[in-house]
Amino acid sequence: MKKIYAILLCAFVLISCDFDKSENQTVTEEEVIEIFNDMFYALDNDLDRFENYVTDDFLIYEIGRKFNLDEFLEFVKGFGKFESNRTFKNLRIDLDENSAHVSLEHIGEFNLESPTPDGETYLYYEWLESAYLVKQNGELKFKFYFSQQVN
Repeated sequence: MKKIYAILLCAFVLISCDFDKSENQTVTEEEVIEIFNDMFYALDNDLDRFENYVTDDFLIYEIGRKFNLDEFLEFVKGFGKFESNRTFKNLRIDLDENSAHVSLEHIGEFNLESPTPDGETYLYYEWLESAYLVKQNGELKFKFYFSQQVN
C-alpha cells in the first residue's frame, strides 16, 4: 500500500511540474542581442513600438532620474525627430533560464531636426549601461535599464 501511495505521489509531482515550455526555454545570447537591437531601433525610429520590448513595470534610470515607461517616452519625444548613429561596445551578457543581464559601453550621435533650448542640433553621448531582461509570457523583455553618461 505504501508503494502505491509513493507511486501516486511521484506521478502527481511529475504531472504538476508540467510547465509551459515557452516560459522555461533558456534565454540565449542571440535572443538578447536581437531584442536589444530591436528595442533601440524602435526607440530611434518607431516609438509606438517601444512598449513591445519592455515589461509593464519597466523602469529606466537616465540623466540621474528614475522614469517609468510613460515618463521615459515623454522624455524621448521631447527631442523631436532625429537621426541617430549608435555604437555598442564591450557587451557582456550573463544568462539565466528566464532572464539576462547586459552591461555595455554605448556611444550615441544624434542629429536633431529642431534645436535644443541651447541651440544644439548635434548631440554626442557616451554611456556606461546595464539592463535586466526577463521572460514574460514566453517573450524576453526589458524590465530595468540603467544608463550613466560618462562624457
